[in-house]
Amino acid sequence: MRHLRGVTEDAHSGRAIAITGGDAAYFGLMRDCIESLQATDVGRALALGVLDCGLTGEQRAWCRERGATLVVPEWDFDFPGRENLKDGYKALTARPFLPRYFPGFDLYLWIDGDCWVQQGDAVDLFLSAARTGALAVAPEIHRSMRHYRHAWKEFSTINGAAFEACFDRETAERLIRYPLINAGVFALAAGAPHWRGWAELLGEALRRSTDMTDQVALNVLVYDRGFACEPLPSRCNWPVHHATPAWDAGRGLFVEPAMPYEALGILHLTIYTKRLATLDVREIGGPHAGQVRARSLRWPGRTAI
Repeated sequence: MRHLRGVTEDAHSGRAIAITGGDAAYFGLMRDCIESLQATDVGRALALGVLDCGLTGEQRAWCRERGATLVVPEWDFDFPGRENLKDGYKALTARPFLPRYFPGFDLYLWIDGDCWVQQGDAVDLFLSAARTGALAVAPEIHRSMRHYRHAWKEFSTINGAAFEACFDRETAERLIRYPLINAGVFALAAGAPHWRGWAELLGEALRRSTDMTDQVALNVLVYDRGFACEPLPSRCNWPVHHATPAWDAGRGLFVEPAMPYEALGILHLTIYTKRLATLDVREIGGPHAGQVRARSLRWPGRTAI
């Protein structure tokens, strides 16, 4: 039996919950996230939790109709500038405390409200990886992504500044060389020590910065503190701003924009892409093969099981 910092490989095989969250302005995206998740077999089998960071009564009712348990998070940390942040920021600071907010589960899957599920196998992979006792995540690394070659300076400058603001320059220079772990989708067992470790690092970093702080702290937890991590393929959490997906007309699916064009499991409408009605998408196969055409990257209302 393999031990990962106190968690055994067969310790977590019971009840699992998927959790998302946000405020009223974010609800349109959250609705796609929840509906796409529950359109899959694996998603329907999960309990559903929602961090209510300022939803309207009508939005809360919609969530409850889909079986969600709603919890209003607190400010779990005291830090400079907190009074200037909107309540939606609590969806970031509450995440190390998900087992406290939604007790009674063995596995926790967090999925940002600006994500949607195209194929349920990605969700299943997150849960399977978390059952080992490791933190299941998808690092931002793929041969199609902008920073793979020409945008490395931009990527390293922005993320390096965030690491330095949260910790120090030495940490930034060391960790910017590693694939950035995206905190937008992750799975973790209830008894894993990562929760406490992440909370401690996040509390420390928030005293210095609120820029990417939750994600930066998670990267320090894995790369510097040595907490076990299971890195999943990028298709399991595809950050759209790094590489616009291609559209496979034959399969009716968004795919990686490089051969062999594997279907994406979870699309993450990162940064500015969530505000765009369409993006320029290259088509694979079909009557418009090879053409770049405007296409919405929002959930189309159907998901492969």
